[in-house]
Amino acid sequence: MFLKISSWLPLCYFAVLLVAFLGQSSDGATYADFAQRHIDYPRTPASNPNAYCNHMMARRGMTNGSCKAKNTFIHDDPSNVQNICSGKESGKLCDSNQSFFLTFCSNRGRYPNCNYVGTQMTKRVQVGCVGDLPVHFQTDL
Repeated sequence: MFLKISSWLPLCYFAVLLVAFLGQSSDGATYADFAQRHIDYPRTPASNPNAYCNHMMARRGMTNGSCKAKNTFIHDDPSNVQNICSGKESGKLCDSNQSFFLTFCSNRGRYPNCNYVGTQMTKRVQVGCVGDLPVHFQTDL
């Protein structure tokens, strides 16, 4: 009896690790989550990049309970962002061919006083795709 149970332990351990890894690896489980966190088109007006980040991070719920350390907003038509994944293999990271206008937000405060520094740039991006839609922002390129 002990031998049978012990043979299942490595399999159970692997399953727990796999579930933990998959839970941590997705910034946005769906395209709707991705769009909520990363697309702002047309760009919401603000007096400067820092004010923009402070406003948008709160508005998009990334300061509820804690301060999200960093986030990137893409200021382009959602269909152009979706095209990054078009025809690509699902479940893979995909690099955009075109550059996008971005705002990168980085927290310098402590909860509940989140305080973001914003940096605007134009760069290509890398996203995780499921089907033909982005679900995870990986990095700028």
